[in-house]
Amino acid sequence: MKSPTVLGVLVTLALLAIPGSLALEDEIALPQCRGSRDEEPAEYTCLEQVKWGKCNETWVIEGNYCEEACGRCEGRAAVPTSGPLETRARSALEEPPSSACLSGYGPPETALYVKGGLLEEESGIAASRANEGILWLHNDNYDKKHVIAVSVLGPNAGNIVYVLDLEGLPGINRYSDFEDISVARCPFQSDRPEAERTWCVWVGDVGNNAEWDKGTFMYVVEEPILGSSIHTSPIDRTPRPPTNPITLRLDYEGYGYFKGPNVEAIAVAPDGSRFWAFRKTTSHGGAGPAAVWESPTLTDRSALQEDDCRMIANSSWSCALSDRPNQFLISQKYGQAILVGGQPAFSVRSRDSARMGVSAPLCLQKIGSMPNPLGPKDKRNISGADLSLDGRALLIATYAGESPPSHRSPYRF
Repeated sequence: MKSPTVLGVLVTLALLAIPGSLALEDEIALPQCRGSRDEEPAEYTCLEQVKWGKCNETWVIEGNYCEEACGRCEGRAAVPTSGPLETRARSALEEPPSSACLSGYGPPETALYVKGGLLEEESGIAASRANEGILWLHNDNYDKKHVIAVSVLGPNAGNIVYVLDLEGLPGINRYSDFEDISVARCPFQSDRPEAERTWCVWVGDVGNNAEWDKGTFMYVVEEPILGSSIHTSPIDRTPRPPTNPITLRLDYEGYGYFKGPNVEAIAVAPDGSRFWAFRKTTSHGGAGPAAVWESPTLTDRSALQEDDCRMIANSSWSCALSDRPNQFLISQKYGQAILVGGQPAFSVRSRDSARMGVSAPLCLQKIGSMPNPLGPKDKRNISGADLSLDGRALLIATYAGESPPSHRSPYRF
């Protein structure tokens, strides 16, 4: 198993071997480090650059600074040394716990750099199921609501090759905050043979740090078929609208209507039949517990109470809520998403079913919580989650904020 460096912080992940993804057994050869030691910036050391998360800064990469410390090279012809990240990664091998990844741990390696300038605060990543050599990513925070495809093959490797535009969907507003992404079968396909079922990209605007009432949503759109030429053809980054979008308005058990917990991670069943949301903050000084919510079964579309959404004059949406009589959700692209009582005083256009797709409420049940068995001395936040293809293994990615955690053992639940 490889442990990538993210902004210079070692993050231990369990990786999935899934169709269309990079083969895990393929070794990516790193170049040999130049000279007898890392080239350091004039003012601060490489150790400090790693600590401050500067490894992926353009000036660090273009200046060839801290290459070994940041995991961009390995070995030296003159004086072989081990960079600090390599040393920390290898320490995980000394006493691997019983639940460690069966393939073992290795030092971090950089597979490629993403080019194109559209990713500034990458928050979610998922490998395509329908397109070989494609990764889907998105930004965090209040950026444009785009989902970005990056090629990992051929001449376009590392380039953004496709942009999926979700900005026109109900619920999207100025404060929409995509937290995590997954690729799984589309929901409501139980009546189709397996060979005819389509893949979907699941994007979660599932919570916020302050837990304020801005609404929480799961957006599900069909994964576009890009074709093998996407890795070699001239790049076109024109944002494209989604196909057959579904907007699920989330109502978390234990929280007020239109409010949501501090969630940054989702996991979707491979067959698209349900999903889970994981609270980020492990409370009580890092000891937890972190709550887990589960969706109902998403096999029968007729069970949904669909909202009646219509475009208003400023190209935003007014949705009559199916679960709240005489209440409307107003989502404005350049404003907030708000709940209002009674018919809003907007100029309403005709219903654009193709653009809207389906909008419906969904209640998430709290099914339990997960303690941090390592206790408050190893504070961690849950930042990503995924399921193995057979749905039996839950994989959790954590980070520790400003306090680097011990990587000698995984986060056992």
